[in-house]
Amino acid sequence: MSVVEHVSIHEAVYRNLRDRLMRGDFLAGQTLELQALADELGTSTMPVREALRRLAEQRAIERTRSRSMCVPHLSLERLEDICRCRKLMEGALTEWATPHLAQADIAELRTLSRQITAALQTPATVAEGLQHNQAFHFRIYGAARSPSLLAMVEALWLQSGPYLRAARALMHSDSRPDSDLHGDIVDALALGDGVRAREALVRDVSWAFDRLRATPQALSVAA
Repeated sequence: MSVVEHVSIHEAVYRNLRDRLMRGDFLAGQTLELQALADELGTSTMPVREALRRLAEQRAIERTRSRSMCVPHLSLERLEDICRCRKLMEGALTEWATPHLAQADIAELRTLSRQITAALQTPATVAEGLQHNQAFHFRIYGAARSPSLLAMVEALWLQSGPYLRAARALMHSDSRPDSDLHGDIVDALALGDGVRAREALVRDVSWAFDRLRATPQALSVAA
């Protein structure tokens, strides 16, 4: 019997918007309309306003001159900064998590890895694949037993959302990874090799950023 977690409407709205930003559901530069989001989520504007305030504190969104909130625009400078921070922090979490992952955890990660690969085969299922990808990574990071670093990584994922959005088209091109990056991570974790798992994780995180760095015009594409 699964345990149902009860959260306030304010927390539920925040988590909804947080996860969508992490997956790149919003465009770079997109204005987040308070009333439109409230209507979409079936709530009042108060919890949406609070969620946007929290997200702005995490630098996931920013206030415009008109006092509205929008997703930050893309830049190579910010891409480089987010990429190096993610590789450093997520690599550490992966290595720290390695000795704490049981066989059941490895089996779950392997299933998620296969689901990611299958979902990213076609544009129609890319959103599903990105959900699996988010679950995969945070299943590992949560096992590292470092709430402080995990919070920092969540903030970095929020800032990465627009770049993930820009990289979506590259997932179905000749630039696609030539190896099973997620499978490599799971293989290393299954062997209990934290250093190898860290290296595989860094390759996975680097892939989208490397493609965007090599294809800078993708940063100027809004959709």
